[in-house]
Amino acid sequence: MLRAWYLLGLQLPAVLSQIYHFENAPVAESKSLSVSYVYFVFSKQEAEDKSAGEAYVKFHNLVVKSSAPDRPDDTLKDYQGVQLSIMRYLDFWSQVDRSRMCSTPDDVKQGLSHTTDHLIIRRDFGESFADAHVYRHQLRFGQTTSDEQKVVTKSGVYVLVLSNCGSFDQATISGTVIVRNPHGYLPANEFPKIKFFLRLGAFYCAIGVVWALLCWRCIAAVIVLGIIECGLTYMFLQDWNSDGIRSKLLFGLALFFSITRTTTSYMLVLVACLGWGVTRPMLDNATSCYISVLSVAYIALNFVREIVITFRHTNSLPLYFVMLCLLPVSLMNGGIFYWVFSALQTLMETLEARGQSQKLRIFEKLKWILIVSIFFAVATLVVQVLYFAKNAAQYWRDQWLITDMAPNAVFAFVLVAIMVLWAPHSDSQRYAYSTQIDGNEESGIGAQAGTEAADRSVWLDEKDGIEGDDSFWSSTKKGPDELKGPVDVIGANG
Repeated sequence: MLRAWYLLGLQLPAVLSQIYHFENAPVAESKSLSVSYVYFVFSKQEAEDKSAGEAYVKFHNLVVKSSAPDRPDDTLKDYQGVQLSIMRYLDFWSQVDRSRMCSTPDDVKQGLSHTTDHLIIRRDFGESFADAHVYRHQLRFGQTTSDEQKVVTKSGVYVLVLSNCGSFDQATISGTVIVRNPHGYLPANEFPKIKFFLRLGAFYCAIGVVWALLCWRCIAAVIVLGIIECGLTYMFLQDWNSDGIRSKLLFGLALFFSITRTTTSYMLVLVACLGWGVTRPMLDNATSCYISVLSVAYIALNFVREIVITFRHTNSLPLYFVMLCLLPVSLMNGGIFYWVFSALQTLMETLEARGQSQKLRIFEKLKWILIVSIFFAVATLVVQVLYFAKNAAQYWRDQWLITDMAPNAVFAFVLVAIMVLWAPHSDSQRYAYSTQIDGNEESGIGAQAGTEAADRSVWLDEKDGIEGDDSFWSSTKKGPDELKGPVDVIGANG
């Protein structure tokens, strides 16, 4: 019995399909119930999209079979203790009394139930099950019950309850319980994501066009990955909404590109903070190798983590296994953030020591961008844990704002901020790696430098560029034909 209440609270935040299959699943123990599934439903009155008609629940091809050799199905044909019910989670605690769940002859006399050995649903006098937003289906041993379809008239989080109020529990159940929303088979808490990812994809396309007109590579790769991710997620949600079955291929591809986008952006910020193309022309082989291995491991572990989180309930994964899959990614996130800020601090100290104030100002702004993004990410996590997790059944309509919109909005903010920070301009190539002539950028650099030395530090001649330069800064340059000619090093002191 305690297991039922534990599962009830644990499953609410989960992303589930609207079609649940029983495949020789054991019935609940005698005189008990179990919560098998969670559905998110919009009534037709509250639905934004009413193209599929009324919301309904359908009990399809359900049958109970005895697994006891001495009790064949034909001896249990009058057994009425096994039932399936769908009811609103918010009403569950008031409609089901844990101390008095199963009806007795006295309960029948008092009008609490029509039959003995049935789950007692507490409701007002004269109120039907449909009026109480409870949709019940009686199961029979050895015979497939007729399909039963009932209209759902109130929005909310609904739980699928398998009850067994009889005295026999050596049996299994097979069949399907389907819930369809007015918009289709997509869970109601997932439906707003269709428009969100369509608009997010359009946003990535817009900034991608702007960036393509300015430069190429690096940030453009992150934008392209974002466009692909949004397109695949949109296709996945639409396909799921149409037939009620999640496409594993589309889900896996969307997940892969989402994780790859995140990993690529992390690594680009990391290599910039390590000084690639800023204080050094390239990273050493050991560091490059370590970053490559870290990226592959991060993608693989994140992929496993997301798969486990998504299917932890439908596949009854043990809690220790789930935590084992979550811990490595959490540790890696902490390690990456620590490495980024340590490298950024070291880089800023180096630039300050060299008197390269223009570069220093850019990375000071980058530091604040990262701090603000981490603040919002932590705030989002706190809200999700302290607010939505405790009130999931009440605020399920807004759950996607925390789980999907907020992280993507923070990422888009950081991406746009970095694009503005590193947008190419007339002096962009001067920020690339070279040896500065003087440690103090405000001092003169010789007669040939003239007035230009008083205005800014000169690190690389804009007209000449670098042939074959693959640094972080020069990779934001507009085109490769502008990166020709020898390096023009102005001075020998760094």
